[in-house]
Amino acid sequence: MLKKRVVAAVAAALVAGTAGAVDVSREGTGDFLFAPAYFIGGGLTTDLKVINTSTTQSVVAKVVFRHPVSSAEVLDFLIYLSPSDVWNGTVSCAAADAGGNCTTSVITSADDSIQLYNSASFASATNPAVYTNDGTDGRAALPNQGYVEVILGSAYDVTPFRPGVLKPNILAAHTAAPALVAQAATPNVLTGSVTANAPGIGSATLPLLALADYDNSFKTEVGILSGLDVAGQRTPVRDVEEALWTNNIAVPYSVGAGKVSLATFTFPTKLTYNNVTDGQYPFTATTCINADIFDNFENTIIGASFNVSPLPVASSTCLTEFQWLAFGSQIGTGSFTEGWSRITFRNPTAAAAQVAVAADSTNTGRSGVPALVTVLQKDTNKFTWAYASSTR
Repeated sequence: MLKKRVVAAVAAALVAGTAGAVDVSREGTGDFLFAPAYFIGGGLTTDLKVINTSTTQSVVAKVVFRHPVSSAEVLDFLIYLSPSDVWNGTVSCAAADAGGNCTTSVITSADDSIQLYNSASFASATNPAVYTNDGTDGRAALPNQGYVEVILGSAYDVTPFRPGVLKPNILAAHTAAPALVAQAATPNVLTGSVTANAPGIGSATLPLLALADYDNSFKTEVGILSGLDVAGQRTPVRDVEEALWTNNIAVPYSVGAGKVSLATFTFPTKLTYNNVTDGQYPFTATTCINADIFDNFENTIIGASFNVSPLPVASSTCLTEFQWLAFGSQIGTGSFTEGWSRITFRNPTAAAAQVAVAADSTNTGRSGVPALVTVLQKDTNKFTWAYASSTR
């Protein structure tokens, strides 16, 4: 899908208010949500849930599926949430090529918070929304994995200011709204979850990571680029990177018969380079992680170093902006079958290369990266998904 780039050279001076300190929300509610990953193909499907926790205001938010290599917007749509409303949707793969790569991806939702494709009418249980990407109309299929953002466009006071607001009335309020969004219209009211469904294994649910006080500046529209590099945005990329900055990440693992442990890495601020060709980025190729392996009895081995996204080097282990590494193979555990790993971004020079706008970042030269790291663990009858924690 061709995207129109928002040109807002004058908008910076017109947007009312200044941004607060964007941060990861301790309460789990915010105005910018991340699903660190989605998975489709091979029977895998992913469910998304977005909740408006306000009991009085209606909200319009933009859901963006991003490419795992370039973070480009592959698919976007708006959801219209009345007070206390929930949107549910499922992403799946309807057809794949001989290599298992999805050639027809489908978003389905029987929720009246989403419009039917190419229609002003809203979905229902009897007439669900179906968004099919199969290469026609310039809409390529979603990759088998990537990540998702939910950006709060604006909140609206729509009568009767309680649950039950009619969706066409929210649409009308959004249509009539000005292009610039007042800071007061971006309350921290969104939360949600992402659920990975694996055939024969089960389902694992992860809360969406919520940033508070991102304060979107521009009216959300389908087909309009919503990258963090949009000129005039109240919150600069460096503030988002500061909120997501992490290092010394503790990732548990369990390997062996019937057991799989994956560490996933998502670098959402890299999308500031979404105008470049896939795989061609102005970053050096020196960035790596070190994975020190511990077992449950405090024994340890020093693991190898691994390249980390986005490195335009064909032999790199971790090439893309979303990637996973499997314990026992990509991350060796030696003779250990259970324990934890300390994953560390150690090289300050490399850390500077990880910063989207290095010259404008307070993080230049500081070890670490702006990243979301999770761990997926599969056992014989159990499937779990959790955020990895930083250690001291």
